Amino acid sequence: MNRAASHAPAIDVATIARGLNARAAELATWLLPNGRRSACRRWWETNNLSDTPTSDGGRSLKVELQGAHQGQWRDYANMAESGDMIDLVALRNHGGDKGAAIAWAKSYLGLDTMDPARIERVRYQAAQAAERDAQAAAKEREAKIRGARALWLNAPEAFEGTPAARYLEGRGIRAELLPEKRWPGSLRYHAEVWNVDAGVKLPCMVACLVTPDGAQVATHRTWLGRDPRTRGWVKADGAELGVPRGNAKKILGRSGGAFVPIAKGASGVSLGALKRPDTIYLTEGIEDALTVACAKPEARVGAAYSVGNIGAIEFPPLIERIVIVADRDDKIRAVEALERAIAKQQARGKHVQLVMPPVGFKDMNAWWQAALAERGSAAA
Repeated sequence: MNRAASHAPAIDVATIARGLNARAAELATWLLPNGRRSACRRWWETNNLSDTPTSDGGRSLKVELQGAHQGQWRDYANMAESGDMIDLVALRNHGGDKGAAIAWAKSYLGLDTMDPARIERVRYQAAQAAERDAQAAAKEREAKIRGARALWLNAPEAFEGTPAARYLEGRGIRAELLPEKRWPGSLRYHAEVWNVDAGVKLPCMVACLVTPDGAQVATHRTWLGRDPRTRGWVKADGAELGVPRGNAKKILGRSGGAFVPIAKGASGVSLGALKRPDTIYLTEGIEDALTVACAKPEARVGAAYSVGNIGAIEFPPLIERIVIVADRDDKIRAVEALERAIAKQQARGKHVQLVMPPVGFKDMNAWWQAALAERGSAAA
């Protein structure tokens, strides 16, 4: 090795990461061969880090293939699993060893054979590009939040009698059973919302996601369709209802650490106005949160949309107790995600209690519907 090469400046990890992220489309197909491009071509989607097919056909892990976040990935079923292409290479090909992944990446990108002058140029170009990316990411983040707010605000406030209300009533949830005998103000109905996977506009229940300080940062969308058999309103989950399976629920905006407020509980005040210690019940889905509010009108209730996000929400000190009303999911990834969420909230000093539906029921709403049906049969 010559003297110039031996004193070549080191390539920093940020430069290597940027090089890999720029090749996200090529790497994603190699690292996750069982995945596929999303309908909008922006993401590479697969079930999870194992990249093995699942019975439900879920595709919760998404790799950004373009835009300001190119190369970033996240498993939305497990918010703790995320990173950039170096992380993905490490997890998929090097047993989680990031050092080995970086060494491989240098060779893959041809950085280990560059002369010192070329390395300096690459470093400078990477620094300039990183600054541009950060600015673009900030603009994109704000644009998503503005779009999420606009979608929710432009939907009519009247919820009673809409297809969204009919959908919830079909799941045993009625306004008169809720704490204030009316639908939560966080829920609205929009007759036409674009679904990129279906390529059409469809009826949609929209819900605002807010941070604990009350700022709306995202909007949850549940697309609706008519059941071909009963003609009742149901989640549009399946080709026969207009949306490819697994794409009837999505979030617009930056949703980490936010939740859908469903009920304020006995205090009747927002989180920011609390004067004494309180408890909040957190579910994954909106339907489960509404079910809890029907069953416990005195409870403060919110929907966090995923187990991973339950751990990401930072509640004020006066929320001393969190009751996680979890789905009954025995898959190891779901169990691990739940354990992480509990640990995160406990690390913040919260007392955490876990509640699940009885064995045989997927979630609280399924149990609720079964109980209502049994009660109806007994009355008859």
